[in-house]
Amino acid sequence: MEARRYCTALVVVAAGASLLAPPVARSADIQIPAKVHLAKVDKNDGTAKLAKVVGKPELFANPTPGGPADPTVHGASLRFCKLSAPLGECTPINLPSAQWKGLGKVPGSKGYKYKGAGSTTDPCKVVILKEDLVKAVCKGPGALDAPDPFSLPIGPAGVGWELVINDLLRYCMESSAATGATVKKDDPAKGVWKAIKASAPLECFAAAPTPTPTPPATPTPTPPYGSASRAFFAPSAGLLQ
Repeated sequence: MEARRYCTALVVVAAGASLLAPPVARSADIQIPAKVHLAKVDKNDGTAKLAKVVGKPELFANPTPGGPADPTVHGASLRFCKLSAPLGECTPINLPSAQWKGLGKVPGSKGYKYKGAGSTTDPCKVVILKEDLVKAVCKGPGALDAPDPFSLPIGPAGVGWELVINDLLRYCMESSAATGATVKKDDPAKGVWKAIKASAPLECFAAAPTPTPTPPATPTPTPPYGSASRAFFAPSAGLLQ
């Protein structure tokens, strides 16, 4: 299965932007097989402890250094989402440009690496984006929207992950029944979900659009005896005698 596919994006997640922003055309979605997908939550209160994903894509070109999808210039965002839960409630984690580093003699020629604090406000310790490896490790309560909506058990719909750069480039992985993932653990009592060996999804997951409520029909008043023009009037009592 090709790792790189170009299409029109339905969901836009810019660094610090709202998931509910209007849809914008994105240049590329890159679907990646997930080698390992892991989530850990506190077994007592369900708050997040760890979120991790490792993907081994087929080779693809790194974002051009200094270009419109260079994370050292534009930053990025990522999110781990429980796909059976409302995706509009799956919050992106901001990855500021200042914490990205270009790899290689020419910075960015060998890929990019993000280094964070692993704190509540900066939960992702490391994000690696290379031609043959995509990896993210995030720790603490900010790693997942847990316990709501990200709660265990996960179920067959699985977990999706995405990294978005400048509304232009999105990398995604999905560990679910649809991608043939092997679920090793899905245990609320231990607070662990783990899946391995997922194939690349056919398309990156996207939040379903919120239905627009249909306003109730406004009833049209009916004039006496059905005469909108009032050309016919109600007969007087004397005419009926």
